[in-house]
Amino acid sequence: MAWLTVLGIPAALYVVGITALMFYVQSNEQSPILLTGAGLLTAGVYMFHRTSVDAIEPMQERHRLALRHKKRILAISFTILVLATAVFAIHNPLNTLLVFCSLAGVIVYGRRTITKPLRTFPFLKPIVVGSAIALFAWVLNDFSNSIVTLLAFILICSADALLCDLVDCEFDTATGCITLAKKLGPCLTWCIAGLLYLVAAIELQSSVGWIILLAFPLPSLFKTSLLRTCIDLRPILLLLIAWAV
Repeated sequence: MAWLTVLGIPAALYVVGITALMFYVQSNEQSPILLTGAGLLTAGVYMFHRTSVDAIEPMQERHRLALRHKKRILAISFTILVLATAVFAIHNPLNTLLVFCSLAGVIVYGRRTITKPLRTFPFLKPIVVGSAIALFAWVLNDFSNSIVTLLAFILICSADALLCDLVDCEFDTATGCITLAKKLGPCLTWCIAGLLYLVAAIELQSSVGWIILLAFPLPSLFKTSLLRTCIDLRPILLLLIAWAV
């Protein structure tokens, strides 16, 4: 599982799932090319981001693997990003800009530039991640989703990012990043994430919104170490349920 995480596969499935859900909510036909490009770009950017990890305890296994195989992972990341660029170019050459924007975004998010990394700002961290994913999916959907729908998915993705930070509290704190999840604690973090999901469901005003809300507690049924994986797989599950009903 650690290798799957390092290679960005769960993260890629999450972004593909969110993008497909935004297509579904708008009743747009699913685009295999764009979904493939979204998955490749997410995996490539995620691997690139993982190689910037600090060698400090307590590290998770995914951090150790990223450090131990840094050159190989960077090579794989570069290859996948080239593939993503090619896939987007086939659909619309302008979409290739997403590759460069994503790289710039993850550098500002995870590395020190003219300011300290955005991930070190507790209140910004989940919002930045959630907004980036939802806006990315919105662009791939040709901006056809309404602003209200976009805001709903920003809330959903931000809530998911907030919950994922519960898994990394010890490592984030050791690297000088005191996240909002760390400040709030598990109970309050879940409550706030649930509230964001409720607001999102009301905004969507559709069966999909209520399916999303009902599926919100599912990751809590698993142990904390599996929380991120459950959250990453949830959008795909939601899409399958929406299709079934």
